Amino acid sequence: MIRKVNLHPIETAIFITVILLLSIGTYSRNRLWNNEVEFLIDCVKKSPNKARPHSNLGVAYFYEGAYDKSIEAAQKAIQLDPKWGDAYYNLGLTYQKMGDLNKAVAMEKKALELDPTLEMAYYALGGIYFEKGQYEESEKAFQKFLQIYPYFPEVHNLLAIVYATQKKFDKAVTELEWEVRINPYHVLAHLNLGQVYWYEFQNRQKAITHLKIALMLDPLLPTRTEIRKLVRLLEGLP
Repeated sequence: MIRKVNLHPIETAIFITVILLLSIGTYSRNRLWNNEVEFLIDCVKKSPNKARPHSNLGVAYFYEGAYDKSIEAAQKAIQLDPKWGDAYYNLGLTYQKMGDLNKAVAMEKKALELDPTLEMAYYALGGIYFEKGQYEESEKAFQKFLQIYPYFPEVHNLLAIVYATQKKFDKAVTELEWEVRINPYHVLAHLNLGQVYWYEFQNRQKAITHLKIALMLDPLLPTRTEIRKLVRLLEGLP
């Protein structure tokens, strides 16, 4: 008999993926970004009246985790050029990291208003709306992004999580199948597919297949023990 865990396995999968969702646009701090900041500070000194260097400096500060400085640099870029959409886009990401989700949404919308070609703002809005619990808006934002970049990695997986949160599991499966076609090595997409196939559709064979792929791809999977128990249980069923 399999030991029960505190979280429903699908909720566990959603939780793991939400960590990725809330990290849209972020990377680890490293020496590269420290060097980038120094380089861009020099660029700003040489071209203090141009919006681009200030905007780029704001991006570097963002990746370094210096959010107050990132906002200051982006606002300076906007002061120099009020139509600089990139600065608003970067402000949106920064406000999201600081927890001011209403401002984050407003900045991303402003970025798109000024520059409709800033499609990454739709990607950002998908994550921000999800964090706000506005799942239908999150769904629309990710769908708009995918209309432009249908093969962009990770987005189908994120949209699947939005659907799963709304218990639209048939749509979640469609998006997850898209994701593993785009990237057959996407561990979380296989993990989520396996669990949805079993817990929602009782499709034992497909569940086993995707769960085994997830285990094979990631030996350090946080839920590895429980997933292995589930696979053994499914393989033992008549």
